[in-house]
Amino acid sequence: MPATTEPLVTRLRQGRVARRGEHQVGRTATWNLLKVALLVPVLTTVVLALVLTVTKLLAGGAFGGLSSQSAAAWLAVNQVPLTVGGVTVGVLPMLPTMVLIAAVAMVTARACREVDSLQEVATIAGAALAGPLVWTALALAVVADGAAVSALGQPAPLPAFAFTLLVQGIGVAIGTARRCVQPLLAMYEFPVADRVGGRAGLLAFAGLLGGGLALVVIAGLVKWDRIGELIATGNSFDGYLGLILLSILYLPNVVVGALGVAVGASVQVGTATIDAISVHPGAVPPLPILGLLPESSMGPLGAFVFVVPVAVGVAVGWYCRSYDIAKHLRAVGVAAATCAALVVLACGMSGGAVGELGRVGVSAPLAGVYTFAWIAILGAVTAGVHRVAPASWFGDAEAGSDDDFDLDRLLAEDAEFADLEIVEDPDLDTAADTDTDTDDEDEDDETDAAEADVDEDFDEDADVVEAAEVEDEDVEPDMAGAVTEELPVTSDEVEASTDAPERQSADPGH
Repeated sequence: MPATTEPLVTRLRQGRVARRGEHQVGRTATWNLLKVALLVPVLTTVVLALVLTVTKLLAGGAFGGLSSQSAAAWLAVNQVPLTVGGVTVGVLPMLPTMVLIAAVAMVTARACREVDSLQEVATIAGAALAGPLVWTALALAVVADGAAVSALGQPAPLPAFAFTLLVQGIGVAIGTARRCVQPLLAMYEFPVADRVGGRAGLLAFAGLLGGGLALVVIAGLVKWDRIGELIATGNSFDGYLGLILLSILYLPNVVVGALGVAVGASVQVGTATIDAISVHPGAVPPLPILGLLPESSMGPLGAFVFVVPVAVGVAVGWYCRSYDIAKHLRAVGVAAATCAALVVLACGMSGGAVGELGRVGVSAPLAGVYTFAWIAILGAVTAGVHRVAPASWFGDAEAGSDDDFDLDRLLAEDAEFADLEIVEDPDLDTAADTDTDTDDEDEDDETDAAEADVDEDFDEDADVVEAAEVEDEDVEPDMAGAVTEELPVTSDEVEASTDAPERQSADPGH
């Protein structure tokens, strides 16, 4: 009885342990998805509530309506237009939005480190988008509840969800790109020229933003006195601090506006219109950072802002260089389209309406068209120069030699371009190599063990054969002795042997 019950008990215990492990894995996966969905919204709302509390303490105001104001702040961080006192504010600071996008990207990227399939990445991305959308729905309900006792108006639900999805989607795309771009590129077999062009477009957009920031810094140094006068309108330390902080929050918006001016588009600030060549003065919101705007036309000096797109266009053409002119032009075209799309997105998010003052921002479609033209034309010119110019001008080998500078060879050999499909996580690579080595070692161990078993069986068989031979050798002498041994003779046999000759002699036939 114990021999039959003990295995059954063991199997039941093993089944319970296995089920408990499955439940634990399921609970862990659910908890991870909840963290991805709600971690950023909860922390963002808590931080915004603390900032509003400190602001109220410094201003000496009451704490009524803090919940609705915190909910409205969450909507503002997601670039949802707000209505305050009947005035719609569509131009919202981009700096908090950029921080939010970075946080979403970090959380999503951390969650994607331990997944092995695109389906799991899609699940994480869905959770990262669903959580903020639910939080936006709650924020809309809280704002609507407090609209009766505060100056906040009820935002339109559909644009609120659309802007939230846009902002959160950018963060999720950045966070999941590291894990899913490489498999997607391998699955759909994107041409090498497209990959180089896409990367060049990203770098071109970064270069245009850097150029816009440089223009803002130069204009700020030139208009420093005007900016100081606007800060002085705060009338107190709290006012000074508030205006400075507000200017810092709107700094990315101004940089995008400078980018638009650099590529040739016009910027509208209230009733004023500004481009690289001309300025049409008008009423401007009293924000200190807007004091760097020119008050009159700069004339021919304004053309120097075009140095930024010229430098970026030539750099893109050089970055995508190849002796295969078709690949070169294709990469330049992809780079121009990628950079133009990013410029349109940035201009659209950084602008909007400001009540009676009108619109503030850059014409996004116009900025996109100009950006595409700058990069495509200058990149094509650079490609043509690289095609017809001697190779010695560029430090390359002569055309037709074994050392031709070709785009495919560049991607295959250069460490910078060999991993265009997004660099893999070194920790995961190390773990994979370790697992592979472990599997190989296990297979070798199993093979060695099998060989050892065969050798042991062969040795045992040999021992048996040798033992049998030894037994045979021991038995043969004994049997020989038994055959040659004289048997005892009885008296009857003696008499029979004596009578035999007598019968033969008495027989007449013999």
